[in-house]
Amino acid sequence: MPKIWLICFCIMLQLGLVSVSSAADTVPILCYHGVGKADADPYMVTKETLNNHFAYLREHGYHPISLQQYIAFARDGAALPDKPVMITFDDGYISFYKDVFPLLKQYNYPAMLSIVGFWMEYPPPEVGVVVNWNQLREMEASGLVTIASHSYKSHYFQRVNPQGDRGYVLADRAYGASGYETEENFQQRVADDLRQAQQQFERELGHKAAALVWPYGAYNAAGIAIAQKMGFQAAFTLGAGRNEAGLQGLWQARRALVVDKPDSAAFAAVLQTGSKEKKPVKVVSLTIDTIYEPDNLRTTDSNLQMIISRFKKNGVSTIYLQALSIDKTTEHLESAYFYTDALPVKADIFSHIAAKLRKEKFSVYAVMPSLSQKQITALYTDLATHTYVDGVFFQDDLYLTQQEDVESLTEQVMREFRKARPLTLFARAIPAETVVSAADGANTSQYYQRYLNLYDYCVITPPTDSGVWSGAAQQRLETFAAKALAEPAATGKVIFQLETFDFAKQTWHTSQEIKQKVHLLRGKGALYFYYYPDSQF
Repeated sequence: MPKIWLICFCIMLQLGLVSVSSAADTVPILCYHGVGKADADPYMVTKETLNNHFAYLREHGYHPISLQQYIAFARDGAALPDKPVMITFDDGYISFYKDVFPLLKQYNYPAMLSIVGFWMEYPPPEVGVVVNWNQLREMEASGLVTIASHSYKSHYFQRVNPQGDRGYVLADRAYGASGYETEENFQQRVADDLRQAQQQFERELGHKAAALVWPYGAYNAAGIAIAQKMGFQAAFTLGAGRNEAGLQGLWQARRALVVDKPDSAAFAAVLQTGSKEKKPVKVVSLTIDTIYEPDNLRTTDSNLQMIISRFKKNGVSTIYLQALSIDKTTEHLESAYFYTDALPVKADIFSHIAAKLRKEKFSVYAVMPSLSQKQITALYTDLATHTYVDGVFFQDDLYLTQQEDVESLTEQVMREFRKARPLTLFARAIPAETVVSAADGANTSQYYQRYLNLYDYCVITPPTDSGVWSGAAQQRLETFAAKALAEPAATGKVIFQLETFDFAKQTWHTSQEIKQKVHLLRGKGALYFYYYPDSQF
């Protein structure tokens, strides 16, 4: 099974499983796959490792809960035992029956197993042997195992753009000889699959599946609505973190992938952590205008590969990728690099470049303008529908007098975007003067606080100096950083944009000066940095 989103990184590093308090107001969910030697496959755990995990849960007072307990909690707010945890397994490997089921009986632990309906008859060679219906009936009858659907026949990848990149069957529009799949055809395809899955459950087990586990964790709002119509009571995705009661916990339940053979010591550390580890973020921009060669995909890909190699060498983690082409004379939107009816399409290549970058483990954010005109909101809808991105970076192209109307419109766009891409994060560039005014108690302080509450990240450019990196300039930067990070909501949200080029002098800043700024900002608690502009080649 291929690796999924960056947010599903190694559970041992990122997931806080349970609250240390006695109140069971959140539920962590573990996602295992097969049990085996685990030599090459990071998704395999050994039986010994699994036994150690179960033993640790028992010895330290954790209480595994069943699917029905979780549904009652998420839907109705039903009480749970202290330190609850839910255990799930995906894909229906035979090792679940041979190795996991005996352990569940030994510990008297409930678990959920999701199966791909089509694999029950025709398992792919790379999957190997899976459980059969008699074994599923036996396990279900034990009262310990709940069987969930992992789709009927949608656990694979499909073509999603002209360049042939692959995407998720239940979340992405297919691309074929006639172009992109329509919304109507997409929804019909999803409905047909989930209907077949439920019909198979009724035929073989005598009831519908209560839960749907999205293949690869990929889903959208339309899929959730269809799942509800097909009789599912809950749906599960992937992602680190705890789940709260409510609609999100019920229909977008996050599960942490258990990968890379975690031992008991690492498992214990995770149980005591309570939150994801915050790691430094290094952001750079990538301009498609620079690397795109019209009608020559090979040259474009070659240019991109050179960029990727340099980004890797420099420890880049996140890329802000140009999505639109701007007329340099008028500064108006000229064309788009993705499929849309709202602007001329310069080249439908954004999704291809984003796919290449994400395959190399970069987080990719689409660089888009802030919304000063309602008619361009269609751009965001088309971007979300036809491309996969980890986030969107709203550029700062507005004056404070415009903010009230624009931020309300931006909130609307974010909601609409997340209907197609529920896990999307949003970053917003904000003026330095907003931060300074907020710290000084000016009437614009409301904007900074609102930015921090509304967006996942706020990108702030420190005030520019005369160009001399002096002791006074260092002091001004320290003061500014202290003001920017003083707000409680700023923790883990502020990205400092560092200018790498002196536009007045038309010269690049020295690496020594940039490193000094980074060192100074880190001393104030900064973790995230955006280096702009980038020299590309």
